[in-house]
Amino acid sequence: MTAFPDHAFELAIATDQDGVLYAELAGDLAWDVTDELLDTVRAHLSSGPGPSDVHLDCARMTLCDSMGLCAFLAIRRDTEAAGARLHIERRPPFLDRLLLLTGTYEHLTGTTGTAGADGVTPGEEADSPRLPRP
Repeated sequence: MTAFPDHAFELAIATDQDGVLYAELAGDLAWDVTDELLDTVRAHLSSGPGPSDVHLDCARMTLCDSMGLCAFLAIRRDTEAAGARLHIERRPPFLDRLLLLTGTYEHLTGTTGTAGADGVTPGEEADSPRLPRP
């Protein structure tokens, strides 16, 4: 039996001068790390004047399990309640496929998903916003 190594979850957070929140997600967004993502985003949403936009850059994600999907749905609910807009960007094909299969694509991305011949809707373009650099 071959064991596949887990890809450790990494989260990098930055805000720009306008208070927009940028988060880069890398590795496996799985049951054991979703609280880290949720707590971090919620802390930013509830502090001072919260961000008007929350950008989640998913380009380096390697896995999203059912709890990861629940985290995205909770963040969507929390950003809406805070009057902010959620942007899930640079989604890898596996994430688009998960969103399409679960019927959450349009709800989480704000766009209508149409699967291609391979059953996958392409993610955001490579030039989507990334974390602002100091």
